[in-house]
Amino acid sequence: MVRNYDTPDPKRVVANITKVLATGNMELLEKGSYDLLITHCNFIAHFDQAGFIATYRGDLPAFIEQFLNRYGLGRGWGTWLDNPRSYLYDVSYKGMLLADIIRELIPIFEAYQKGIEAAHVLHKTLEAEAQLRALAKELGYDLVKSGEVAR
Repeated sequence: MVRNYDTPDPKRVVANITKVLATGNMELLEKGSYDLLITHCNFIAHFDQAGFIATYRGDLPAFIEQFLNRYGLGRGWGTWLDNPRSYLYDVSYKGMLLADIIRELIPIFEAYQKGIEAAHVLHKTLEAEAQLRALAKELGYDLVKSGEVAR
């Protein structure tokens, strides 16, 4: 059961968002994580937490991209992390600056984005290989990988 709390514990938020990314299950998103995302990470509330979850359910790449568009290094508002006068240094959750929470989340989101991109490339490569094999078979050829012996 998701515990409702007014001030999210930053370590719990980071752990929860990591779990959501690792499982791809938006249903696991807790209220504290939702509150932080819609308040400080440029996400639209989508009326409530249920609407937010429904929006990103099945679309983890869009969830990741939304965060990284705001804070990804070299794009968005990432430069605000280097400016101690930005509001990221004025907001604290249980003693942890928002800037530090964001710094913890950026490499997590980036790692999952790279994983999704790698999976997409692998899928396209396997798809192309299957099409090539089908075409070769249609033409009467048997494709073998380098180092294999044709049967």
